[in-house]
Amino acid sequence: MEKYPQWQLGDLYRNIDDPQIERDFQKVKKQVQNFNQKFRGKIGEETSAKEILSGIILCEKIKRDADKIANFAYLSFCTNNDKAEYGSFWQKQLNGNIEIANSLLFFDLELSGLSDEKLNSLMNSSSLKNYKNYIHNILSWKPHRLSEKEEKIINSKKAVGSLAFVRLFEQQHSKKEYIFSLEGKKEKLNQSQILSKLYSSEKKERKRAFEVMTAGLADNVDLSAYVYNMIIQDKRDDDCLMGFVLPEESRHKENEIEKSSVDAMISVITENYSIVGDFYKHKSELIGVRKFFDYDRYAPLEKSKKRIVFSQAEKIILKSFGKFSSEFQKRASDFFEKKWIDFDPRRGKNGGAFCDYVTPDLHPFILVNYDGDIREVLILAHELGHGVHAMFARKQTYFNFDWPLTIAETASTFGELLVFDFLKEKMKTKNQKVSLYSTMIERIFSTVFRQNAMFLFERDVFDLAKKKGELSVEDFNVIWRKRQGEMFGDSIELTKNYDIWWSYIPHFIRTPFYVYAYSFGELLSLSLYAKYKKDGDSFVEKYIKILESGGSQSPQELFATLEIDLSNKEFWENGMELVRELVEEFRKL
Repeated sequence: MEKYPQWQLGDLYRNIDDPQIERDFQKVKKQVQNFNQKFRGKIGEETSAKEILSGIILCEKIKRDADKIANFAYLSFCTNNDKAEYGSFWQKQLNGNIEIANSLLFFDLELSGLSDEKLNSLMNSSSLKNYKNYIHNILSWKPHRLSEKEEKIINSKKAVGSLAFVRLFEQQHSKKEYIFSLEGKKEKLNQSQILSKLYSSEKKERKRAFEVMTAGLADNVDLSAYVYNMIIQDKRDDDCLMGFVLPEESRHKENEIEKSSVDAMISVITENYSIVGDFYKHKSELIGVRKFFDYDRYAPLEKSKKRIVFSQAEKIILKSFGKFSSEFQKRASDFFEKKWIDFDPRRGKNGGAFCDYVTPDLHPFILVNYDGDIREVLILAHELGHGVHAMFARKQTYFNFDWPLTIAETASTFGELLVFDFLKEKMKTKNQKVSLYSTMIERIFSTVFRQNAMFLFERDVFDLAKKKGELSVEDFNVIWRKRQGEMFGDSIELTKNYDIWWSYIPHFIRTPFYVYAYSFGELLSLSLYAKYKKDGDSFVEKYIKILESGGSQSPQELFATLEIDLSNKEFWENGMELVRELVEEFRKL
């Protein structure tokens, strides 16, 4: 059996006992003291752009150095969350990171205290040209900033408030063991492994996996509901203090996107739920199932499921990326060669997949739970899309390196489309193509329609909590069934068991209202991919420039270079038409 590689975090620190960690933290604290002495109380209407620039550059360096320690602690915890010493280490570094952030708060707040006229002048200053979007965001957030004391309290309580509940939620789910027994064979599985059995070609195996997963969720559902209620209340308190009216409003602000753009997209997706129903009705016919249950929807259309070892996945992805751009391929290959990816599912490792960008002077790390089917190859391509994006953006400084979620999902879904097109050409039989199309369409449904339904679920949950207060498990269940049922229509029979499947979604807990960014990124990527197919090589250079821009421009400014208007409902309808066309291609195979 092929041995899966695990990431090597040595570019950050040797291990959690590395004495360099404490030395670096003390160095950062000293830098913070010097920064406070030099700039606190000295930002005013007469302060020159060059003086402010020197403060920004120094602030970036401090935050970058502090983030390296915090990132190392988090990444170490993600693959050792069953060991108390790693949890303790992560908590200690989290507290330290909050301490540093609190000590730097005054700088942004003093900038926010400048007049709009002064901030606009700074934005147009040649000295601050590289930080135009940073200054713009300072101006944009002005109405929502509080006093330094108030913001410090909000930051400090996170470690024992929302972030503590996130850690509790993730630990409960990652530690959970699922005992799967079928026909005398018993297996002890983690959450990623039990979920992978929903993709089995055997109905009885899918049904049993669904029952076991549901039973496991039921064990934790009261705790999950309590944690979610605390996250809701915590966010409502913060929103109230900061002057946000709608629960998703602060997320729009962080995503640098207008509510009208998001609402236009949500409206278009919801109006096209019939695409989902049409697909699953056709799939049930292909499988020969009269009644298509929730545990049937991921059933493969090929009975023989050939496993793709990770070295094959590497070749597929690198060749796919190489057809688009040799630069794309080179940056992706570094992740494999330099062991920046942690592949294998195992006890004590977080479920799912993510890419941590770390800092612009280093490189990202990717976590996946690779299990060897075509879906896992697409997930790996998705995370490598994130990684390649970060590698292109490394030329940016710290404040311009991070980008809003609306941009974050663009390169990841683009990476999936590159792999899909490559595999489509390589498939030799009709059955292989049908299976590939089905897998890709379901990936798109997951990132467009499912995330849309989850966003509407979040809206409903926050609305009900505002009226009722703490919600019961049944409250969550009813809303979940309603929003999921709207998406599937009569194409899938939702069992009673499915009602509690909201309770394992980490985004609801970790980052409320994150999920619409997936829909945003997928439809945007589909439109960009259509442009690539039409324009060919001339598109590649423009696209790479977008990735290189990082967070130095707002999404509207960035995509205006490709003549894309994100607030135009027609743009989102065009993206949806591409989804419809893909489903039609599938039906004609």
